[in-house]
Amino acid sequence: MLRGRRLRVGWLKVSAFALLLMPLLFSGCASMINGKPPGPWHDAYEPLADPAAETFLFQSLEKAKAKFGEPVVPVNQVIFRRSRKTEAAKGYRIGEDFSLTECIDSTNGIFVIYIGVDPDHQNFYPLLGHECAHLINARITDWYMEGIATVFSEEVCKDAGREWGNWKRHFMRSRKDPYGLSYRMMSDLQAAFPEQYPELLQFAVPNGKGPEWLRIDIDAWLATLPDDGVDDALDIIQPHVKVLRRRVNEQYGFAVPEVLQ
Repeated sequence: MLRGRRLRVGWLKVSAFALLLMPLLFSGCASMINGKPPGPWHDAYEPLADPAAETFLFQSLEKAKAKFGEPVVPVNQVIFRRSRKTEAAKGYRIGEDFSLTECIDSTNGIFVIYIGVDPDHQNFYPLLGHECAHLINARITDWYMEGIATVFSEEVCKDAGREWGNWKRHFMRSRKDPYGLSYRMMSDLQAAFPEQYPELLQFAVPNGKGPEWLRIDIDAWLATLPDDGVDDALDIIQPHVKVLRRRVNEQYGFAVPEVLQ
């Protein structure tokens, strides 16, 4: 799946499962306008007014807080958007059908969550649960965090009695999809280390791609495990290293444990 970043004031976290956000790919229509429409980015996309979705998100956020701790930026408001261009924005060359969590005002705790499918789609609630996890720290952009968010999505969908879309079968079978590999890796780490697993988000450090973007320091987290647990954790991570290391790009990082390098 293709991912990208839009440059603007503030910072954003592009979620896993973003389907398109690469304006340079749109190159065949001379009538399209480069750039974005006037006003905030989220105003270019359709409002998503769905009370059931909002209830699911805020209930899930409380579960995320209980599990991982309070968000780095307190969440005071979430603006919901279906990532489909409004009528006024249709003439602009901007992406659609992506899922993304964006902080547009860190001082006042205002976020935008974009979802790339309609509320009646089987993957709507799985995507929303995934984005909810990113509200805890929207600056972390690596494959450990993507796996954490996907595992969390599965848990909150189960708790809410929602089907987990069509993800489980694909993620359990895929040997190349980084989302599937990161999901299995983090699911296994949680099963092996249920007490230490939520602390992963506390080990966020700059990822070297700008002061606003972070990664999980996996070596620092491994150092908190019991001596007899480190080898078990490395055994869980090692099978996924080759593929995930190849999928490091401008958007996603992946820190390989030092002993596995």
